Amino acid sequence: MTDWDHNRKFRYTKDAPPAEWPDRIRGISQEGLALLGINPKTNTLHWDGQELAIEKRLANFERGMALVVTIATVVVACVEVGRAVGWFEQ
Repeated sequence: MTDWDHNRKFRYTKDAPPAEWPDRIRGISQEGLALLGINPKTNTLHWDGQELAIEKRLANFERGMALVVTIATVVVACVEVGRAVGWFEQ
């Protein structure tokens, strides 16, 4: 039987985190791993019963590249439609 109070009490490792980690970030202990869970219906990740917020956003560079590709696609489509209709014939 799992002792959930024990897992919550010892959820963090006693080791110091790496120097490059931001302040107040601590590693998870072996007992703390038991506090991670997945909702099988939604595939969402939870920590001690609370859903973890996971952002799925594109970076500015990726958004810019998507915009450039979209504009290029529209321009090429317009040119091809113009050729098919005969707008660009002499």
